Amino acid sequence: MNKLILTCLIFASLIKVNTVFSQNEDAWVLTKTKNGIEIFSLKTEASALKSFKARMIVPGKVEDFVAVLHDVEAMPDWGYHIKYASLLERSGDTVQIYYAEASMPFPFSNRDGIYLNTFIWNSQAKKLRVDIQLLPEYMEVKDKLVRVKGSGDWYVNTLKDGNLEMIFRMQVDPGGEIPAWLVNMFIDETPFDTMTNIREMMKKTKYLHRDFEFIH
Repeated sequence: MNKLILTCLIFASLIKVNTVFSQNEDAWVLTKTKNGIEIFSLKTEASALKSFKARMIVPGKVEDFVAVLHDVEAMPDWGYHIKYASLLERSGDTVQIYYAEASMPFPFSNRDGIYLNTFIWNSQAKKLRVDIQLLPEYMEVKDKLVRVKGSGDWYVNTLKDGNLEMIFRMQVDPGGEIPAWLVNMFIDETPFDTMTNIREMMKKTKYLHRDFEFIH
């Protein structure tokens, strides 16, 4: 992808993600608490589809989490119903674009998406933000698949006790024939499953003791 186009997409994603969530911070509703994971949902006038937010405290280092996200091909091990994932582009340690296909139950078609991740490190606060922007026009839709749209982010804050506070937020339009009421009914499943799996992935030896130039 042209570097100028990519830069514009990154800038647009930062504005969009922060606008979608920050203006509604007080409107999140706690819907589930289980195994140390809190799940919230958000309903806005802009869409019939709810957004989700998940929060948990985990031991580990920020680098452990970044290492997991960088291992795109391993996404089926932790992403909710992810069938396949592959890296498309990477710029240093801070920008990556990847493709992922998610399995759906019959009679719905599988979904796919192209995800732009931008890693932003605040060295003074020891906080990481990973902005997520889906790029539906990046490539043609494959036969029998439905392209998803949306945006979101990860926040990873280093606490005084050495643990990490992790927050995962997404607003996703699955497209196609799935009604909004059905999507909203299962809004808790994606973040809970994802956070549970991420917590386990961060314990794996291959993700420990990694260094990234942008984290200092």
